[in-house]
Amino acid sequence: MPTISPSSPHPSSLTLEAFCAAERPDLAELYCLGQADSYRRHPGSVAALWTVHIAEAFVVLARAHDGAAAGGMRVHLRRSGSPLPVERALAAICPIEQAVARAPGPLVELCGTWVAPSYRRTDLAANLTAATLAVARALGAAQIVGCAHQHVLDLYRRFGAVVDDTLGVHPYPDPRYQTCVFWADPFACPEARAVETWAEALRAGPSVEFAPLPAAAA
Repeated sequence: MPTISPSSPHPSSLTLEAFCAAERPDLAELYCLGQADSYRRHPGSVAALWTVHIAEAFVVLARAHDGAAAGGMRVHLRRSGSPLPVERALAAICPIEQAVARAPGPLVELCGTWVAPSYRRTDLAANLTAATLAVARALGAAQIVGCAHQHVLDLYRRFGAVVDDTLGVHPYPDPRYQTCVFWADPFACPEARAVETWAEALRAGPSVEFAPLPAAAA
């Protein structure tokens, strides 16, 4: 469970903000710079940035007290004529567009998760996922889609992701990765309490103070 302390934040706490990228280009840029820096640390991952249209996204961004970005995640609401990042990424290698077209709407994609190196051994990634699911619910999402490789798939499974075996496993963004498509119900989540905690906190305001815990205590 997240340790949220809006009134008297702990010195090591972070500020989590949820916003529309088009309305906060300054914070969106901070998210993008942090994501690019994070992805550069993992060979091949930078290619995944080519599918991002950040202005279309809703962003969840965690920042330290000095303003430095600590981690982030995105939600993309599928709109007519605007393919989701997962469609841009995998359309040439699997029938993702047809699968997305069949999915009940409103449909959102969760993607772009990254965490700064100093927070890798904390529960920040789990908190980002729970908060992003809360944003997806607020957008009225009936279904979630996304893609994940072998290094992050367990995180998404923790929040209810179910792999779509019919869409295969793909060497994306390069052959070092085994990426698959997943689906999830935003309201049937094994970590429902954490999602509800973040939903309540974000209803009180777009900026929330919280203290990440060591991963073993997550």
